[in-house]
Amino acid sequence: MKKGFRVIGLILLIKGLTFLSADSFGQKITSLDPSSVPGTSIAHSHSEKCAHTLIQARIEKEMGYFGSEGFFEDWIDQKIEIRKTVPQIARLQEDPRLIPVVVHVIHNGTSVGTGANIPDSQILEQIRILNEDFRRLNADASLTPAEFLPVAADANIEFVLAKQDPDGLPTSGIVRVQGSKSTYDPNSDATLIGQTSQWNPDEYMNIWVVPLVSPYIGYATFPLSDLPGLNFSPTPANIDGVTIDYRYFGAGGSAVSASLGRTATHEVGHYFGLRHIWGDGGCDVDDFVTDTPIQDASNNLCNSNPSKTSCGVSNMIQNFMDYTPDACMNLFTNGQIERFNVVLENSPRRVTLVNNRATQEPVLAERDLSLAQILQPVDAICELTVVPQVVVQNAGTGRVTSARVEFRNNGVLIENRRFAVNLETGEQAILTFSSYQLQPSNNFVQFEITQVNDQGDENAENNSLSSSPVLQGEISLPYTFDPQNFPGDWVVSNPDQSMTWRNTSLTLNGQNQQAVYFRNYEYEAPGQYDYFISPIIDLDRYPNAQLVFEVAHAPYDQAGYEDELLISVSEDCSANFDLVDVKYQKSGVRLETSPSTIEEFIPTSTDQFRTEIFNLSSFQGLGKVRIAIVNKNAYGNNIYLRNIRILPTEELNYGVTIEEVLIPTPINTGSHTDEIVRVSNSGNLTISKFVFNRTSNVSVPESYAVTELNMAPGEEVEVEVPNSTQQGKNRLRFSVSEPNFDQNGDSPAIVSRYHLESVDSITAPWRQKFDSNGLGTWLTINPENDLTAWTARSVSSDTGFDNAAVLENGIAGNSYWLGTPTFDLTLSSQASVFFDLASGQVDPDTRLSLLASRDGGMTYSEVWSAAGQELSTVTVGEANPNSEGDYARKYVDLSSIAGSGSERARIAFVLTVAGSSNSPVYLDNIELFLNANPEPVIPTEGSSTLYPNPARDRFSLAFNLPTRDEVTIQIISSNGSIVHEVVYPGTLNQTYTFSTELFRTGVYLIRISGNSLVEMKRLIIN
Repeated sequence: MKKGFRVIGLILLIKGLTFLSADSFGQKITSLDPSSVPGTSIAHSHSEKCAHTLIQARIEKEMGYFGSEGFFEDWIDQKIEIRKTVPQIARLQEDPRLIPVVVHVIHNGTSVGTGANIPDSQILEQIRILNEDFRRLNADASLTPAEFLPVAADANIEFVLAKQDPDGLPTSGIVRVQGSKSTYDPNSDATLIGQTSQWNPDEYMNIWVVPLVSPYIGYATFPLSDLPGLNFSPTPANIDGVTIDYRYFGAGGSAVSASLGRTATHEVGHYFGLRHIWGDGGCDVDDFVTDTPIQDASNNLCNSNPSKTSCGVSNMIQNFMDYTPDACMNLFTNGQIERFNVVLENSPRRVTLVNNRATQEPVLAERDLSLAQILQPVDAICELTVVPQVVVQNAGTGRVTSARVEFRNNGVLIENRRFAVNLETGEQAILTFSSYQLQPSNNFVQFEITQVNDQGDENAENNSLSSSPVLQGEISLPYTFDPQNFPGDWVVSNPDQSMTWRNTSLTLNGQNQQAVYFRNYEYEAPGQYDYFISPIIDLDRYPNAQLVFEVAHAPYDQAGYEDELLISVSEDCSANFDLVDVKYQKSGVRLETSPSTIEEFIPTSTDQFRTEIFNLSSFQGLGKVRIAIVNKNAYGNNIYLRNIRILPTEELNYGVTIEEVLIPTPINTGSHTDEIVRVSNSGNLTISKFVFNRTSNVSVPESYAVTELNMAPGEEVEVEVPNSTQQGKNRLRFSVSEPNFDQNGDSPAIVSRYHLESVDSITAPWRQKFDSNGLGTWLTINPENDLTAWTARSVSSDTGFDNAAVLENGIAGNSYWLGTPTFDLTLSSQASVFFDLASGQVDPDTRLSLLASRDGGMTYSEVWSAAGQELSTVTVGEANPNSEGDYARKYVDLSSIAGSGSERARIAFVLTVAGSSNSPVYLDNIELFLNANPEPVIPTEGSSTLYPNPARDRFSLAFNLPTRDEVTIQIISSNGSIVHEVVYPGTLNQTYTFSTELFRTGVYLIRISGNSLVEMKRLIIN
């Protein structure tokens, strides 16, 4: 029976999660609010104090949205609300919650009490300070300002140096280890610190005291939530704890004089779920605690009466979660303690700390020697001749001077030997027996302690260990494991001789199929590892070998039951399978292939299995290796494996690639509501989920889980996420990673895109000669890399010097955009553009395109393009921008973007560069007409043309003015009467047409007047 599972039927509404529908494969995109921007650094008044935001950013980068602020805050909000609705049983005297602490002093080899190898007294001072601060027994509690006294509170948490080590033996709770570095950087060394020394974070609050690089003096990992189905750790276990620079740990000893031990108080606050009191932002960012006032930034103020006002309220600069110097910190609030309560009552790796065995003195027998480990023969061997070895440990209170141990195989006594030892409590020794020849098969080896100090052992429960060694050979690839012949040439290593890997028969899609499984559902041995070990693989022969299998797992739907699947590689016949630095490690949602459940999971469909791959190429240097598929039990739910194969090459791969950023386009108005990115399955396996990451401008990266896919190789999906940009230049960075949570891939390639957002407009028609103000209000950008794009260059002409737009020194793989402001084409059903183009020889794939948009650049369509020789306007060399003969006049019909709905039309010239041999490309005299006549009548500049004349059905007046002008046209009869008058504001290059039906036949005068034009013309109407 599982312990403490939730009430069934409780619906949890996750406020911060947004589910966005998309049009491909019915996928679900789960987004979270971005985490806040880390605060800036300012001197030891505690701005260098805390690298918590750095560690959180690392976790978000590694774990995506499951490790984000929003994910955790949604969870803790729910727990607080539930806690408020459930009546709490009042106790007049509640016992304090004891937290066992192990302090790992990682030093540089100096003697105890020198430098980083701090004295015990400094550690004891820190424990005293933590207890006083968390119980509000600190002497400076009296300095809390009166306005904050109503919310200042006792957390009822006390800390005790661990009294039992992981083996249940007495300990001081202090571990001293010489580290491999002189200083440690939280950016890169957090994992190294944990690997150097750590006790089980489920049972101990690990505090590492180390020399940190400036400006950091401490950091802590955040707790995790227990949301159903997502109850895996976003914080890797091997970094879970608190890390403090030795100069700011406790007081006295090696600590600086300003240290009063509050760095640890601050970091333990993070460890129990608190954020910085200013929320790592400004007045619009919160720490998610109702009784801490908002403030605009961290504080470093400390004097006899410190006070500060920001965001319209007094700052609580005395709070332990500010950056205030130690001497001015003195309180936690009720709201902060409410978060402590939720974390200590619910959060995995925190709830198991409270009042556990490590807070109590161990009860030991006087005479107790335990068999700790079999070194040889282990379950998998490569030779039949072995030298048996075991590790024994004094688990009693008395000294052990001798041990008698029996060695048996298949029940037959092989050797009964008395060993002389000298072991104090907790000490170990390796005992070696005579060389022995095992049977070719069916070996069952047993070791048993029969006497200690020539007397009986007072605790027989830890006196025996056994193994079943199997001679393993080398296999040729490709190889397929047959589960019907389980374990076959594989070996099952079952250290506790309890439940382990076995084969089973499943009914999948109505068909009977064999599988290997681990029944975690009925195996209550949290933390126990069981190994399923392959035969030998020669990586000199198969350097790119690949392990392939299918996995099925539904997590148990309750916090703290996250079984884990690992893959480790061991050299040759070594039994040393590294379980820390592994390249495959999955649990919770990363291992999940079916929804979480409180029922025992037994798959019924092949759809509940997912293909997993593990590439061995990074282990080439080891030569001959074995693979161990390892189950780490958490008393959760069953894990099934099928179709286990080892291939000679990396035949299968997961891949996901960004193909194109569809929205935003490089030049647009910014009116889009979503950013849309087209993503393809670039591998050869079907994908059901992947992680999509976005960084907008200088913001903290955001991650989205794209799930519920059925994306076959080569298929594509459009990912839509909410718009995050602003007017002006923007930089967006996108990446995709972890298809099906695959762990073989390198760091994801980041696709950067720059774009311009502008709502500037011009009146149609228009003309752009680039003469008066360079590019003027036109927009230009290189979206791929923000390189120099189009510029205005001075060129000579018949009328002197003017400018042309030029793109030169383009780099292959880049596009260069030159776009207009928006313009209104709703009043015209036709439009066209003319432009002068000059280009020398270019690469055959270099292309100039003209794109047109009727929605301000949200979407574009190509209306003209030319590439290679078609783009060149000269036969050899480069075009001369000063020579009219090197230009070609081009016409493009734009009627497709004219008419109703075209209030924000826009066009853009885009040069896409290929190769390295490209001449400059010039554009000039770009002119928009409100008609689609490829051969319009164009008067000389500053004049008009009347045609046809004489006129029969209609006549027209074409204009070509240097600037936009208001033109009055009067038609005067032969007797001097004005028979028609019309005013045309904004006249530039328009052609106005009149019907002769308005007039009698005869001779008329046409008077044209404006600021830049006064003309009289004679018109004959027949």
